[in-house]
Amino acid sequence: MVAFLPLSAYATVEDGDLRKITSDGQYEIGMTWQPAGPIEPGIEYLFNFEVREGMTQKNIDDASFNFDIVKDGIVTDSTSTNTGTITQTISFDAPGTVNLLLTDVNSSTQQVDFTMPVGTETTTKDGISFIKKNYNAEPKIYFCGSAKDLKTCLKKEVKGDVGWYGKVTIMIYAPGWNTDSNARDSIGHTAESALTITSRTGSGINEVGVCNDSDSKGLIETGPNTGVFYGRLKLSAMDHDMNNDGVKETGLGGTSCKNSPFDEYAKVETGRDGAVTVNWEYNPENNKVITKSMTYGWSTATIKFLEDEYPLDDRNKVQFQLIEKDLGDMPKDKVDLNFRVWSDSDMAGILVEATQEGNWEHKKPYFFYIQDHDESNGDNLFAQEGDTLYVEYVDTTLPAIGPNGVRNSISDTLDIIGKTSVTSGYPYITLR
Repeated sequence: MVAFLPLSAYATVEDGDLRKITSDGQYEIGMTWQPAGPIEPGIEYLFNFEVREGMTQKNIDDASFNFDIVKDGIVTDSTSTNTGTITQTISFDAPGTVNLLLTDVNSSTQQVDFTMPVGTETTTKDGISFIKKNYNAEPKIYFCGSAKDLKTCLKKEVKGDVGWYGKVTIMIYAPGWNTDSNARDSIGHTAESALTITSRTGSGINEVGVCNDSDSKGLIETGPNTGVFYGRLKLSAMDHDMNNDGVKETGLGGTSCKNSPFDEYAKVETGRDGAVTVNWEYNPENNKVITKSMTYGWSTATIKFLEDEYPLDDRNKVQFQLIEKDLGDMPKDKVDLNFRVWSDSDMAGILVEATQEGNWEHKKPYFFYIQDHDESNGDNLFAQEGDTLYVEYVDTTLPAIGPNGVRNSISDTLDIIGKTSVTSGYPYITLR
């Protein structure tokens, strides 16, 4: 038997993180808010609510629920979701108590009530106790995929290593720097309150200083009166032989401020593995700085056919997929890349270009055709029934320690080969 304990009668809220379990034990509701700490009137707080499984605490991405804000017994705001999470900015005008209600969880009768004291109130009927401190809310940095608001950024937040090449969004929640409610403010563009970016690589350190020119003046607010600031950072890689032709691609790398926080705030050179750190001195008078780092590194690619076997029929596409994080969204003019494809009956085979039908970001499968009535030509490979088909990718960006514990030097390469079989193009028919 599993016992589910209610929220502690003396839970504190300094971390801005509370959890409750529904009465039937099936769901756990997590509530977080920024700035963390006791709730005060007149401050905008970013609340996030998530539904998890009660026993495993795993997120339920398609959970539905209704969310109501109740002040003095009156519902002042309502919304609903079927994505398992809600992120909402809430402010409180005066001291008192407020009820944050999550109801109809997954269309059930289950609900939870977070009853929060605001301002001079110190306890609630839930028994939540506030430890009052001299609490200065500090900004918070997030790294995520492409996003123009904090809600999207939280959904796409970076977990684990990122690729050494590509763009990452830097987003900073800093409501105290929302100085003009009718305009989009900016941060980090002065020497007195500098935002800097540092990349640590195997060969040294690269640093982006204060970006303050006509094209790029710090991180820009996501919209008027949001208190959330962002910019797109490009991890620019370094010169390296990407296609195993013995020549380094020299269009990679570089560290500098760029043209726009929306498109590319700055770029910083990265190496085989390392970390990128963002620092912002948000309170120079008291030497207060926030810092956050993300790690990056090379990975081992995979390449495989979509099917275990293909019929010998020149009307059917034979498709294969490359998964190579180290290429990222590298432009086609950076790397001249192709794949060698062959069969047991034609060992010379054909080449499939990585730019096939504009697929230079390798987000879609590549393809070719097989035929037994003519020699290989163009996208057509000569093969016969019973042959094995092969596709090869040479990985030149191997991690220092591979998946099987093998140590790799920075110049090592690995031939990765995918295989599939050729079967008869004619179905078997049983005559009775």
